[in-house]
Amino acid sequence: MAITYALMQRLETLAETEPHRVTILKKAKVTKLNKSGNKITGLDYEIDGKTQSLDGIVVLATGGYAADFFSDDSLLKQFKPEVLKLSSTNGTHATGDGLKMVRAIGGNAIDMEKVQVHPTGLVDPKDPKNKWKFLAAEALRGEGGLLLNADGNRFCDELGHRDYVSGEMFKTKFPIRLVLNSKASKVLDFHTRHYSGRGLMKKMTGPELAKEIGCGEAHLQKTFSEYSDIAAGKKKDPWGKKFFHNTPFDIKDEYFYVALMEPVVHFTMGGIEINDEAQVLNGEGKPFEGLFACGEVAGGVHGANRLGGSSLLGCVVYGRVAGDSATKYLLQSVLSGTSSSAAQRLGQISLHLDPSNPGRLVVDWASAAGAPTQQSVSAQPSSSPSAVSTPSEASASKPDVKKFTIPDKEFTMEEVAKHNTKDDVWVVVKGVVMDLSGFLEDHPGGANAILNFKGRDATEEFEMLHDDEVIPKYAPSTVIGRVKGQKVTLEL
Repeated sequence: MAITYALMQRLETLAETEPHRVTILKKAKVTKLNKSGNKITGLDYEIDGKTQSLDGIVVLATGGYAADFFSDDSLLKQFKPEVLKLSSTNGTHATGDGLKMVRAIGGNAIDMEKVQVHPTGLVDPKDPKNKWKFLAAEALRGEGGLLLNADGNRFCDELGHRDYVSGEMFKTKFPIRLVLNSKASKVLDFHTRHYSGRGLMKKMTGPELAKEIGCGEAHLQKTFSEYSDIAAGKKKDPWGKKFFHNTPFDIKDEYFYVALMEPVVHFTMGGIEINDEAQVLNGEGKPFEGLFACGEVAGGVHGANRLGGSSLLGCVVYGRVAGDSATKYLLQSVLSGTSSSAAQRLGQISLHLDPSNPGRLVVDWASAAGAPTQQSVSAQPSSSPSAVSTPSEASASKPDVKKFTIPDKEFTMEEVAKHNTKDDVWVVVKGVVMDLSGFLEDHPGGANAILNFKGRDATEEFEMLHDDEVIPKYAPSTVIGRVKGQKVTLEL
């Protein structure tokens, strides 16, 4: 979350201070890649009901297809139909659009049948059939969480690989619960508060847990005692578990945190075939000119089953590789004089170059208004910073932004509570009343994250995930007033 938000902030800053380098188009959908022969010339996109075109090289970072259940050309239906019955941890946007566009121009796909099923998707007791599930962190099992089936029994090594644990879950009786004792719950305080706030986890006593499972207190204590003996080295685990944290388990423990779990589609290892320079390959295994890919849209990076945390490989490593390769391609196009559009974009790329570093390419503009010609490009090293063009003072300064203010109108919490439907959603954050009815589809965390708090105070959950500035920055129009009798603590 912190990494993603930092990247967003950096990109937004560039768009504000150097608009000739970065333009952000929101609510725009790319529909087609344009090419001439084997060369990508640009793309078409839709915005405000109109089709527009952009010329230039393309870097795709459009994600995977782990939520492509219902489209007419569903990739899951084509390559992994057995997972269609499952839910997904991905948002509704994860329908493989970028991958489909590449296939439409003759691009090659790889490992498409390799779809990861994650064992711990959190089931909302109020909406268990919802196709979109929230993912439970690996830390819950890592810190000693037990998986119990409908009979109150363990059935696997909870620390096994995702595919193994998911497979064992399918063999046993549902519903399946993840159980944290008080020791683990205290270690995982952030997680338990976060999931409880979303209505996905409950705090209860041992007898209450036995009653909910329907297995009886004696049987639940037997399960706990056997596990504690295994953890203490008195017995071998039937499923080969070797590492144990936050034991022992006892039904008389002061409390437990419990959540319903089911396997969910989480990640797609398949995708566009790329080479080690992040170039997209065509059906003949040769790279397209001017087309690059990184992140989950690229296949063949993770093998048969991605390990937890290694998305960084696809996102950060190949993201940088794709950026470097695209820059190299653009510069080579200018030097060879084959692309006028590339020449027009060179000023954007030049700002990344260090003119004091010998061997680096330095670009001079022929004029402030005109595009550089081949003669204005020098391959000679330079130690003078003045050799690189910089944005004008006017374009480098941030545009004026109206100061955000909170309306003086007051509402009671009773009034807020009345606005608790999908079409009428009010939420309170830090003493501020927000009407989020029209913001649900724009929320990066999905609509359900907001709907869980409809008509309620979401301050604790908000503080766990966001800085105060996101409200005036991304949703200022949703703020309609204050809570009567409460102090506004939103820092402006």
